[in-house]
Amino acid sequence: MPHLHRRQFALALASTALPLQAWSQSEPDEGIDYETLRTPMPTASPGKIEVLEFFRYGCPFCNRMEAFLNAWIPRLAADVVFRKVPVSFYSTTHQQLYLTLVLLGEESRLGAAVFDTIHHQGKSLEMLMEISEWASQHGIAVAAFEAAWHSAQVQAGIERSNAQVQGWGVKSVPQFGVNGRHLTSPAMVGGSNQRALEVVDWLIALERRSLRSQGA
Repeated sequence: MPHLHRRQFALALASTALPLQAWSQSEPDEGIDYETLRTPMPTASPGKIEVLEFFRYGCPFCNRMEAFLNAWIPRLAADVVFRKVPVSFYSTTHQQLYLTLVLLGEESRLGAAVFDTIHHQGKSLEMLMEISEWASQHGIAVAAFEAAWHSAQVQAGIERSNAQVQGWGVKSVPQFGVNGRHLTSPAMVGGSNQRALEVVDWLIALERRSLRSQGA
């Protein structure tokens, strides 16, 4: 039997019907299940372990990840901060939509509706006129939405997000950055969303031990 590359083996295993427990308990391998940045990225959460999800509303893989995140995020410990970073792949529209909803304080209420509109209702939400109409249907005045859309705060958010994407070296989504140091994704662990979050949990614990040893 020819020797299988570790990643090929993970992909083959992920396609079988084996229970997750049969392959998810091993310690993640650096360079395969996750990468460590040569130069750490700054974080925005002093004293906390920061987890970033690089995502795009229009990404079908990000859409599938949402159910896993909705179950995982409430279980995070108090020393962990989770943030989404919208990417500008293909176009800046969905990135700008996310940042506009955040500025208006509406993303937590409407983020799931954006995913549903794009992936289940078949509406692209790629044109401002369509997006403004959608926002109006969800209780946001068009004038207020478009003012936020064109605001300096949203433009600054776009520039900040793009800088993070470039600094982390993100080329696809979803991907997760842990505490400015480690990067993982479902694609890196054989396609499993659950396994990716298990690796994130492991990296959180790794960072927690590192912080404690530094404070000792």
